[in-house]
Amino acid sequence: MRSETDTQDREGAKILVLPAADLSAIDDAGLVRAILDGDPRAPRVLWNRHARLVYRILRRSLGQQNDVEDLVQEVFLSLWRRLPTLREPRALPAFLITITTLTLRHELRRRWVRRCMTLGAKQDIDPDLQVVHPNPEARQALSRLYAILDRLGAEERIAFVLRHVEGMELIEVATALGLSLATAKRRLAHARARVDHHVARDPGLAAYLSGIDEESP
Repeated sequence: MRSETDTQDREGAKILVLPAADLSAIDDAGLVRAILDGDPRAPRVLWNRHARLVYRILRRSLGQQNDVEDLVQEVFLSLWRRLPTLREPRALPAFLITITTLTLRHELRRRWVRRCMTLGAKQDIDPDLQVVHPNPEARQALSRLYAILDRLGAEERIAFVLRHVEGMELIEVATALGLSLATAKRRLAHARARVDHHVARDPGLAAYLSGIDEESP
């Protein structure tokens, strides 16, 4: 009896080698190749592997918003469209973060326009903050922090979150934003200076943020 993995039958015809039952163990490069080859299991594996990172960056960048899930879907839809342009499959995480930051830029600018049209509208405390921070003082501190971040431009805000909240290296921030290292450093310095200026006026918030490291020279 012939094995299912035989590559030829008796007449010399090629027999398809069955794919492995599980893709979860393959690396990102192999996962990208599987997607481009049309393996129907690969998109789910990619989602399970990287969706939390995308969600976390979006949530920490946007703060008190309730439609992050829709934006996560938008990021992955964009990823499916752009994946054939990825020249180095091993760079999938950085590629995905770049798409996430592009989505964030668009969303932050859209919401800035919306805020200008609805000045004075009051936002509710994000229910997720109540889960992560049951302490009312911590929730209020986060609310005031995002009010400060609302004063930043989209690029500076994303840079600040990636560096000081996500803890990414400076070169990773620059790559995600499509900036030179020098430009990214200037954006971060300006964002940090503005945030520090407003935090200094809020002792409670300053105490809450005391764990954030100073920007490296």
